[in-house]
Amino acid sequence: MADNPANSRPRVLSGMRPTGKLHLGNYVGALQNWVKLQDTHECFFFVADWHALTTDYDDTSRLADNTKEVVLDYLGAGLDPKKCTIFVQSHVKQHAELHVLFSMITPLGWLERVPSYKEQQQQMPNKDLHMYGFLGYPLLQAADILIYRPGFVPVGEDQAAHVELTREVARRFNNFYDLKGKPIFPEPETLLTPSPKLLGTDKRKMSKSYGNTILLSDEAAQVEQKINGSTTDRPKLTDTGFPDRCPVGNLHQIFSDPLEKAAILEGCTTASITCQDCKRRAIRSIEPHLGPIRERRRQLAGDPELLQEIVRGGAQKAAKAAEATMKKVRESVGLLPRASVKDVAARQDMHLPLRVPASIGKAVGNEERWKIRTEPWLERVNKNYPLTPDRDTRRLFITQRRRKVGLYAECQGSDGRWHFELKDRPLNVLVLLAEDRDRYLHDYILPQSFLQQYWKHFEREIHQGGSTVLIVLKRDPNGASLALKDSDLPIQQYEGGYSALL
Repeated sequence: MADNPANSRPRVLSGMRPTGKLHLGNYVGALQNWVKLQDTHECFFFVADWHALTTDYDDTSRLADNTKEVVLDYLGAGLDPKKCTIFVQSHVKQHAELHVLFSMITPLGWLERVPSYKEQQQQMPNKDLHMYGFLGYPLLQAADILIYRPGFVPVGEDQAAHVELTREVARRFNNFYDLKGKPIFPEPETLLTPSPKLLGTDKRKMSKSYGNTILLSDEAAQVEQKINGSTTDRPKLTDTGFPDRCPVGNLHQIFSDPLEKAAILEGCTTASITCQDCKRRAIRSIEPHLGPIRERRRQLAGDPELLQEIVRGGAQKAAKAAEATMKKVRESVGLLPRASVKDVAARQDMHLPLRVPASIGKAVGNEERWKIRTEPWLERVNKNYPLTPDRDTRRLFITQRRRKVGLYAECQGSDGRWHFELKDRPLNVLVLLAEDRDRYLHDYILPQSFLQQYWKHFEREIHQGGSTVLIVLKRDPNGASLALKDSDLPIQQYEGGYSALL
């Protein structure tokens, strides 16, 4: 069952490597089933970008782009971020942490006997795969799975051996370590997914390495061209065919309705239809499946901000679930607890980038802009460092220990810098929120010791009734700094320094 008392649905976990855009074989072999599972299970689906490095470590020029393409394919195929958690593997660092701990207790022989270890070496004789990453990727896969403590792992038969290794690793870890007499990891069951065999256009298994794929992102004209160019096994019109070993007949078996399948079977085995007619009818059967996928994909590709929000939101949800497991794991292993605030999961969330809402573009006046910029930051911070607005003074907040916090927010100016104007008053902590041109928010929390040392060095504007402190912040490849009269004062170390708010 799911490791989430608030969700009674069984939990499942699965993912794919981003080696390029996904094709129809990926769709019928996994994605189509994932779309169904999201309505009945608590699902975590990820893009395994670290796994892509196990064989493509020497050329990562397309890795980030391929990762985005796979996310688009997931969403285009019908995965809904409101129903399931979609994330990128490398965005959830706990996967790597658990993998390290598993590597301490897993015998090498277990990894060497995984069938795909020798099979892939034989399939790629010109590739140097004598790397731990390649040998150990089933162990990383075990960490990917077990960190979410799922009840089931939906896989095809060719991946069943990896799930069995995962069960063995869970059992071995539980034998070495437990938490107050209770095992940490359940042994997940293999959920064999119905995955009909799909041939590529050249009659071999559909695979990007063979160049025989029909991509989920292919336009209708490309699909038509590929199907029309598919290899068939009827050299002459009078020859009878075998639809189950023909790529076009294979497409009919999977995508055509029962009446069409029966007609194609009879027509091919009795030579009463031509291959060209069979191909034309296959194109007609496939388009109702690919058309909606293509359109959803196109819409999302045109909204990169929404895509980014989906990926970031998925990482946050996945990190929360993963950290819940890692807290138990660290305690069971006997690791020294981190010198921390309340919850490490929340702390990781606080290091994910914040983005200013698009509504900032319609804001009227400085007060409304300040409110829009600070709201997401305050929402995050108040989970662990509650700040109470001062009733009498704008931009001033009070911590639980009665420390005064000044909160100021600005956008990047035409000179590439941020210009803050502060009321000259005593503060224990100064927070500078710098919105960059991509609307990302960089937060610099300057503690009391910093202010005591440098407050008097900032320029001031004297006016009737007091003075205004003028602070100029700039960012460059070396980090962030404040511009003083004669020098620059580095403050990069204070970005995300939330402990000053205690």
